Amino acid sequence: MIIVHVPTFLQSLFAPFRRRLSRPQFSHLRALLLALLVNPRKAKLRHLTNVFPSQGHRTSQGAFLSRAEWEPASLLSDQVAQIFRRMKPQAGEMIYLLLDDTRIVKRGKKMAGISKLWDHVHECFAYGHTVVTAAILFRGVVLPWRLELWQAEKTAGRKFRKLTQIAADLIREFSPPAGPKVRVLFDAFYLCPAVVRACESRGFTWFSVAAKGRNFARTNGKKRRIKDLAPGVLRYQGRWVRLPRARGWRWLRIAVMDGKLSKIGAVRMVLSKRHRNAWRTTVAIATNEAKLDARTILAIYEKRWNIEVLFKELRGSLGLGDYQVMSRNAIVRHLHLCCLAHLVLTHHSLDAVGAQARKAHTELSLPPMNDRLDALRNEIRRDQIMHLVRRIKHAKVRKTIREYLLAA
Repeated sequence: MIIVHVPTFLQSLFAPFRRRLSRPQFSHLRALLLALLVNPRKAKLRHLTNVFPSQGHRTSQGAFLSRAEWEPASLLSDQVAQIFRRMKPQAGEMIYLLLDDTRIVKRGKKMAGISKLWDHVHECFAYGHTVVTAAILFRGVVLPWRLELWQAEKTAGRKFRKLTQIAADLIREFSPPAGPKVRVLFDAFYLCPAVVRACESRGFTWFSVAAKGRNFARTNGKKRRIKDLAPGVLRYQGRWVRLPRARGWRWLRIAVMDGKLSKIGAVRMVLSKRHRNAWRTTVAIATNEAKLDARTILAIYEKRWNIEVLFKELRGSLGLGDYQVMSRNAIVRHLHLCCLAHLVLTHHSLDAVGAQARKAHTELSLPPMNDRLDALRNEIRRDQIMHLVRRIKHAKVRKTIREYLLAA
């Protein structure tokens, strides 16, 4: 699809960018966002610039990504804040901050920040980038909030930070709207003193899987490894329950125990195992919210899966890992542009939902990513057709061409 002018219905969504960008920067940003949304699975710069030819050659777009002075993280935070204002959070509601990292394998070895990593898809070592991501889940809507490109110590030098330290910094920088409480969800890799202390310093509660090799001491009990303790506790103190999952229902055997986790402190731990699975497949979920029951803790941690869905949407539909730029600035800005495109889709979907998006304690069910993309692209196509036929003076010819183009 070739875009000849900015769609009318999207101009209000792009308007907040004007305050932080110069006029040329705003034009480049708007063109790249539209290209990411209408050009499926083609996020390379040479493909994106073909969508909006009036915005200049790809070298000018490349200069905008690599050398222009603008801050992508602040633009992303502003868009998230704008969505919060539209949804009007109320006191007593819950915001979930989801933390995880994704690995992007790249063939080029001269890109900035490239390092050797383990490719989980092909089960081999490869070169690529590791991106620590923080996303927000509120009323069932997932909002990408911040991305940090990790650098190895050899490349970063004095600026080197561990992945866990980056996650802790993201927690400290998160500023939720007044009223709702915050729960932080992360996997076993980020369950460490740095991340836990960051949550406690902000007054946030946290939920995480605990690795089976960690030591856990039950109240008035001895210290034992979780993998040695869990089978017996589940077998003799657990019970079978039928719990709702992301898809349908599932029978689980669950047990709860309180105690101290090594290097973390006092926690409530929920052990769970699927029906007919071996006892060694037990999953241990730890949290510092000691007053919650086992069912509630499992249901809360289930929400962490939303960030995995977000990664799939960003990589599969918006080209998160399809960049071919060399500098660190350009890479980071491309990653944030993909997240901004995701937020534009969310804005558009919330417009379709209407007043229901502002109802407190109401879970929204937005359409799947492909349906949202199709709806947006069809509306952009219709807007481009209407812009074209308005230039035709003869009413009969204008009507015929409009009907033909819309039916094509």
